[in-house]
Amino acid sequence: MKSFRLLTIAVLAAVTVPRLAHRGMFVDGVTYASIARNLAEGRGSFWSPSYTATLYPQFHEHPPLGFWLQSLWFRVFGDHLFVERLYAVAVALGTAGLIAAIWRRLHADVDRPTAGSDGPAEAGHVRHDIAERGLDWLPVVLWIAVPVVSWAIVGNLLETTVALFTTGAILAALNASSNTGGGGAATGWTILSGLCIVAAVLTKGPVGFFPLVLPIAFLWLAEGRQAWRAILVQSALQWMTVAACAWLVWTSGTARASLTDYANQQVMAALAGSREVSGSSVTILKTLMQGVVLPMTGVAVLAFIGSGRFVVPAPAVQRRALLFLAVGLSGTLPILASAKQAGHYLVPAVPLYAIAAALVVGPTVAAVVHRSAAKPWRVAINIAITLLILGTVGGSLSAAVGRDRDRLADLDAMASTVPRTQTIGLCPESNDDWGLHAWFQRRFQVSLDAGEGRRRDWFLQTARGPAGCVPAACAAATDPRRQLVLMKCRRAD
Repeated sequence: MKSFRLLTIAVLAAVTVPRLAHRGMFVDGVTYASIARNLAEGRGSFWSPSYTATLYPQFHEHPPLGFWLQSLWFRVFGDHLFVERLYAVAVALGTAGLIAAIWRRLHADVDRPTAGSDGPAEAGHVRHDIAERGLDWLPVVLWIAVPVVSWAIVGNLLETTVALFTTGAILAALNASSNTGGGGAATGWTILSGLCIVAAVLTKGPVGFFPLVLPIAFLWLAEGRQAWRAILVQSALQWMTVAACAWLVWTSGTARASLTDYANQQVMAALAGSREVSGSSVTILKTLMQGVVLPMTGVAVLAFIGSGRFVVPAPAVQRRALLFLAVGLSGTLPILASAKQAGHYLVPAVPLYAIAAALVVGPTVAAVVHRSAAKPWRVAINIAITLLILGTVGGSLSAAVGRDRDRLADLDAMASTVPRTQTIGLCPESNDDWGLHAWFQRRFQVSLDAGEGRRRDWFLQTARGPAGCVPAACAAATDPRRQLVLMKCRRAD
């Protein structure tokens, strides 16, 4: 298994590191990093983060926990562009570790055959299950094979932090259910699961609630009245933990006002269709089929080719796969109620889909692993790892991989002239260039003002802004041939 684990690490690095090594980033990620950095430097507070002095001086577009967690990294490492990238990598590795831990939890007892299991068929079945337990890398491969997952990681999107918490909630609930005798361990794991759900909700809103259905889904696998009673108690305690945290938040006027603003500005507006509207009302389902099911099916086909046959999983494994699929769908289908849908909204549920798919193809992959003991297979795996490492290094050094190259070049050219922490004027026609706001705040802690921009001491001329909007008293202070030109304005005393 060591070679396959190394291969998994190489794949994870290949799809993330080259893009993280460059300065360009999706505009939302730049925005979130700016807010986190501002929090670290004392601008804004936990319940009222601040973006810029002119654009969302009080940012309530999302709950605040994700920004606060990232701000801790800025407090430790300072204001550098690598900080949000380190945070993204840490969250991704944490999620991968939790996925592997869930797999091991599901296969924790397979090496303990019960009495009467000495027959050759049952002994062979036990050995087969033990082989599958070693496939803790398989659900991680299926998870990272989904393009939107790596895109969200390198984009510093909040969904990656939500996925960390929701996957942690699933693992904690599984650990609680494995303590069939109840007691302190089961109670502790259940409370931890509820706290992880609360953290997910405080990072990106209602999407974080879906792990609450897992203990209820366990009822499908429960056998006997005692098991049903234990699961119902676990589910009730999980819900009580979430409810208690909700009550504590609601009793704080500051927290209540912050989350009320978020609900009005985002949740209710998205349900009413008054925010950004997707091109289709079933965008999330299309992305699920094309962006999740298709790549996972590709991995399954490779496993079938490698083994030469499809090994049907045991009925109990099939039921577990359906359970994880159902929990994943509970984190996806409610998004259909919103007119605002995007592919990265799937990210928190992808670990569930990956585990479900791994349970289905696990026996087939175990057969592939058995065949890979032959020398030609080992050589092929080592070659693949080497090529992935070389590709990762090459991609990290290649300028073609980065995004926003032209804009970053313009910012570099004016970096020595831009007045830090000030407000600069802007043409109204350029005010909806959200990347412009994000990068000026992230690089220079500068706010852009389109409303009163002509009265500012500095003015930014852009390619989109008409020449007539630039005040006559302003002259270029940076290279006028570039797309972005910083201008210094003379003001009469």
